[in-house]
Parts: sequence; C-alpha cells; structure tokens
Amino acid sequence: MTRSRRRVSAPCLHERFFRTTIRHRMSYGLMVALPIVGLGCAPEVMRQPTELVLAGDSSATTIEVLADKTITVGPGYKRVIPRGSLWKLVGRSPEGDVYRPVDRVLTVEGAQIHEAYLVLNEDKMVGFYLPVERAFSPAASGSDTRLSIQRR
Repeated sequence: MTRSRRRVSAPCLHERFFRTTIRHRMSYGLMVALPIVGLGCAPEVMRQPTELVLAGDSSATTIEVLADKTITVGPGYKRVIPRGSLWKLVGRSPEGDVYRPVDRVLTVEGAQIHEAYLVLNEDKMVGFYLPVERAFSPAASGSDTRLSIQRR
C-alpha cells in the first residue's frame, strides 16, 4: 500500500510577516489617529449670560490703546490689541464697561469663533462680551491684563 503523502504548505515566513505587519499597521494607525482626531476638537469658549445696558450717544467714550498688548482669547489662542487702536464704549454689564473696536473685528476662539468686545474695569481687561450670544466670557486667569489706555 502506498500512502500518498500530501504536503501541506505553511505560509512562507515573509507571507506571515507581511500579514502580521498589515494587521499591526492598521491597529497602530487607529491607535494614533483616534487621539489626534480627539485632540483636534477645541473646547468651547467659557461664557455665561449677561445683561448689557447700552450707553447713550452723549456719553459715548472712546479709548485709545497706547501700547501693544497680547491677550489670550480662548484655549490656546492669542490676539494682539495693537497700539493706536480705538475702542468705543457701547454700554455696561455687571462685569464692567464694554468697548467695541472702531475699525476692526476682535474674535475669541474655541470650538467656534465668536465676535467679541472688550470688557474693562478701569484699565484692567476682565473678559469679553460676545454680542451675538449676549454673553460674558472671562479673561484667562493669572494673566496680566492691564491695558495702557487714554480716554478721549
């Protein structure tokens, strides 16, 4: 009796390596890609509803910034309030006096971009008034937020 020997061929070493590598590459790619996608989402700008009492035209005060000032306007975002920029008083909120820029637009950023006005208490910037949302966003804590200003 003759037995036929059937030889079962095992995958070659390079074939096994290639399959394993593809599987590992895909799982490694997912492990790297998912956290990056999660990091790409910026947090929301902190804000709380506030009431703005509009200033009358007769008391419309304008201030001029006398020195450049870099401010934090959201998680990881900065803006420069340039020397010579003019800001007009639009009203008062419980947090302070609200000034809108005369010849520019100021924005704060997070998951979205919001138009913003400065909220000052004397010469200290306490935060931002978001006119579309009718909300107050506090300034970053621990930062030097004093502006060099001149009232006109």
